[in-house]
Amino acid sequence: MFLGNAILEIALVSIVMVTISQLLQRKFVDRKTMRENQEKMKENQKRLKELVGREDGKSKAEAERLQKEILELMSASMSGTMKHMVFSFPIFIAVFWLLSITYSGTVIQLPLSVPVIHRNLSFEITSSISWLWWYIYSSFIIGIVLNIVLKVIRKK
Repeated sequence: MFLGNAILEIALVSIVMVTISQLLQRKFVDRKTMRENQEKMKENQKRLKELVGREDGKSKAEAERLQKEILELMSASMSGTMKHMVFSFPIFIAVFWLLSITYSGTVIQLPLSVPVIHRNLSFEITSSISWLWWYIYSSFIIGIVLNIVLKVIRKK
């Protein structure tokens, strides 16, 4: 522990990790192109559903063309996502390893109760959580806040 407060330290690590993830995502994933591809896929899937029941050759040929186009769009979208994952995975593994060594057995006491799923898949609502659950909750909240802030900045 470097600050003497596990809650604060893990929250700071969460901020750094969410920021790194967002930066890598922005570098490797073109959101505008991804949105355009998703819209094209939706349109193609809608048209494909219309063509499914038809038996004529022209409809079958168009259905095959649409399926091929959908696969190409999915492949293009996955490419950026895979690059993001390849670069972020080693960083996250190293950080989780360090966190698990540093905070193993640490119990975080929260001022409110939150849902937790245990290793045996039992469910509990409690205010005493492990470092991992605190990391998950803090990262989730920080990620939402950061996305909202970035959207506001982009609009200006």
